[in-house]
Amino acid sequence: KELGISQVNTINIPGLKDPQSDIDKATEVLMVYLKAGGNVIDASHWYGQGKAERLLGHALKNVPRKAYYILTKVCRYDKDLMKMFDFTYERTYNGVKDSLKRLQIDQLDVIQVHDPEFCPSIDIIVEETVPALTKAREEGLTRFVGMTGYPIGTQEEIIRRCFERGLEIHTSLTYCRYTLNDRSLLESGYWKLCKERGIAVINASPISMGLLMNRDPPSWHPATPQCKEVCRKAVQYCAAQGIDISKLAIHFVLREKQIATTLVSTTSAQRCAENIANIHTQLTDAEEHALTHIMNEFFLPAGNLSWEGVELAAYWEEVGKKLLTEKIYAKK
Repeated sequence: KELGISQVNTINIPGLKDPQSDIDKATEVLMVYLKAGGNVIDASHWYGQGKAERLLGHALKNVPRKAYYILTKVCRYDKDLMKMFDFTYERTYNGVKDSLKRLQIDQLDVIQVHDPEFCPSIDIIVEETVPALTKAREEGLTRFVGMTGYPIGTQEEIIRRCFERGLEIHTSLTYCRYTLNDRSLLESGYWKLCKERGIAVINASPISMGLLMNRDPPSWHPATPQCKEVCRKAVQYCAAQGIDISKLAIHFVLREKQIATTLVSTTSAQRCAENIANIHTQLTDAEEHALTHIMNEFFLPAGNLSWEGVELAAYWEEVGKKLLTEKIYAKK
């Protein structure tokens, strides 16, 4: 499917807080991005529980609609553990309309299922979620339907089963699955499946959600201790050479010609400008040497380092505890 998505012309803006100051900040980031030739914007109800979409709605109000592609997501909503996900037909369909209102537009370019691996059963995704998005597409609310998620195998099963039922999936967003520390996106059969089905793949988070930056990753990062340690060694090596590892990480992804679109998240106009500059700047000899060294010394020997299953296990453990507490121990 031809989506008109250009290489690395993609940005994601998580939810921010203070209304007016953040409208100004979001607008500043977007103007830097759009003026540099960026054209794909990714959002979600989950990002700030609707705030990111509202900010984008304000920031894009005076931007010609044909100047950008807008992708957003439904099915992941609330911070409350028991209300966080809802993959039912009605909530999914209404979620599309709610996103359109917040974004202040009449049609999305892509509506995506947000993290379907957290659904209790793939049957629900195939029988309720995707049919709801298909209806939204038939009504002109979106041009395409997309899938997202961390486990590649989950997306693969959903896509296969959807096609068996005559349901189309047009895009697939994977994150942290083609990076310095994990190249499984291309090394698995999933890439071949998407190519055969004409599915446009979006490769998100080339810096592995902060693992490949010159600072400690966020405390919530689900990576395994081994993954964090390997990345830490690579970061320290680059820092000792006065080199920004995030620049190397982005260039590593850009050199893979099979991947047409890479998604980078930022809330900073300065960081956005730096990322754009890095795209158009060749690596120095020292940076090339550092990239080769960290690949050969740290990442290739370690194999593909993922944290698949870690978040799911933690989620279902907490859900189980909460349900058990409410059923047996809660006061009546």
